Amino acid sequence: MESFVKFRNPSGRWLRGMFDRPAGRGRVPGVVFFHGFTGDRMESHWLFVKCARALERMGIASLRFDFFGSGESDGTFADATLESEIADANAAVEFFRRQKGIARERIGLLGLSLGGAIAALLAARVEARALVLWSALAYPQELRTLSERVTKPCGDGSGGREYSGHVVSARFLQGLDHIHPLRAIRRFKQPTLIIHPGRDELLPFRHPEAFLRAAGTRVKEKVIIPDADHTFTSVEWEQEVISRSLAWFAQHLAN
Repeated sequence: MESFVKFRNPSGRWLRGMFDRPAGRGRVPGVVFFHGFTGDRMESHWLFVKCARALERMGIASLRFDFFGSGESDGTFADATLESEIADANAAVEFFRRQKGIARERIGLLGLSLGGAIAALLAARVEARALVLWSALAYPQELRTLSERVTKPCGDGSGGREYSGHVVSARFLQGLDHIHPLRAIRRFKQPTLIIHPGRDELLPFRHPEAFLRAAGTRVKEKVIIPDADHTFTSVEWEQEVISRSLAWFAQHLAN
């Protein structure tokens, strides 16, 4: 059963998303999704939608939501900061845990790209039971360097950059210097699955390799999808990513 939800972030602004819950199953485990930089709760070629619906068919609930300034949530991307996205992610997990029928002690996190870095940052803090990272950003400073190549100055004196129709604030970019997903994932002792594209045009192999080395659990795995791009843009690639992620959550959120 899929339903539209909204909840407030710590600043009191509305975040909007989709809640998928299997019907008639009592208390069930669940997964919270974190989308990537300038993305939304559906993600490229509806990758998050397909994964969430597959999880529901397996008896696992999920929450997909738009960060502040993204998708249908309040605000504009120019007002968003990395700190606000981290706070939004924490609020989403707490909202999800309060929902009727959710087994609050059996929550997994799934993050794509920058959302993967945020998932790694929060996993230990929110006591997640399992973690899955897709094309995840291990070295945030590299996103700032990349942004300088693929964006242009806004020209308004704000220090912001224009990227793909979005204004990225100077505060957002500066925040990349102050987050440490590798340091945070060392504190996470639960099962961690790292899935990375074989031909990621944005994040080279040192990112998944760093997460694998840093992950604080003995139960961890790195999977490379040959020839895939950053968002796994083919039916074959997305099917493998989803099937491996489903198997991971089914195994590690079961009890």
